[in-house]
Amino acid sequence: MKVNLWASLGYGLILILTPDLFCEILQAEAVNTAWLRTIGAALLGTNVLGSWLWLRTPSLDMGRVQTGTAGLEALAMTLSLLLGEFTADNIWMVQASVFLAVLVTAGLAPTSMERTYHSTKQSNNIE
Repeated sequence: MKVNLWASLGYGLILILTPDLFCEILQAEAVNTAWLRTIGAALLGTNVLGSWLWLRTPSLDMGRVQTGTAGLEALAMTLSLLLGEFTADNIWMVQASVFLAVLVTAGLAPTSMERTYHSTKQSNNIE
């Protein structure tokens, strides 16, 4: 969850504050950067705030929201990569971003499983 928070914070801030810089780094055409700001806002709201809330008070519902959000983002990015929708010339950065999204989703999977919370409650009762 911490990786999700920090990775999303970095990407989100870059996208919302400096979308043109993001395009420059990717060597992509900055045709309509408004969608980048929107994605940045979504990352900051859902992933950063959601991760922070989960880290403060872990809950099954929030774990499912975070895992679902990360999974949808990873799926969308993977599909766009496979369909050649990215205008970036610096494609290795896109591939690295897609890999990170898939990795974060896999890492978040336990937060969406009920047994994770039951085992925590049981071990707390034992102590």
